[in-house]
Amino acid sequence: MSSSNVIDLRPRGSRRDDQTRETKRRLVTAAIELVTDVGWRRTTVEQIAERAGVAKGTFFVHFKTKEAIVVTLVQLQVGAAMAARDAVVARGGSVVERLDAATMTLGTQAASNIELSRAVLIASLESREVGGASDAVFGRLFVRMTEDAREGIESGAITGPDAETVVSLLMASYLGAALHCTSSPHAKPLAEVLRPLVDATLAALAPKPKARPKVAARSRDTKTAPKKRRGAK
Repeated sequence: MSSSNVIDLRPRGSRRDDQTRETKRRLVTAAIELVTDVGWRRTTVEQIAERAGVAKGTFFVHFKTKEAIVVTLVQLQVGAAMAARDAVVARGGSVVERLDAATMTLGTQAASNIELSRAVLIASLESREVGGASDAVFGRLFVRMTEDAREGIESGAITGPDAETVVSLLMASYLGAALHCTSSPHAKPLAEVLRPLVDATLAALAPKPKARPKVAARSRDTKTAPKKRRGAK
């Protein structure tokens, strides 16, 4: 979730809409820069507005609270993950590749700015409203990944009790890696933590080769009939 991702909010449409989107883009960019510089807790609405070059009241035209800006950051992260998944579909990639791309892109986005990812987690945990809104955004990706997982189960490409559980395992891998890397000062890079978790999950979901049928062993108790002597009656 680097500041470069905010260009996805570039203005388009009518002049008034252009101005609205441009102001929102500047506010989001300012928030990202401040969180990177001083951390989430020390970043204030006043600082965000000042860096964006707008009045404090203008901030509240676009966002109800400082925490609400987190939802926009989550939208950027999830949008990137969905775009990565769609790119795999476009090139004819497998279901497993789609699930891998979506999950790893979440990690790549989070890893691009750990301080910002920490802010997203803090705001989502501290504010029920922000947490619910963030969950709703992640929910759209969850639905798309669930469709992929269901297709994989039906085609035999992956195994699992159900599609929702498959996706939940991958999301748990991402969230666990993100929480570890944003809370531990000595953690490895997020992608290095997440990669083996995703690999292990997908390997566990891979269809197992069918076992060869065992050849029945000849009973040791079976006695070989004595051969008759030549000429014996």
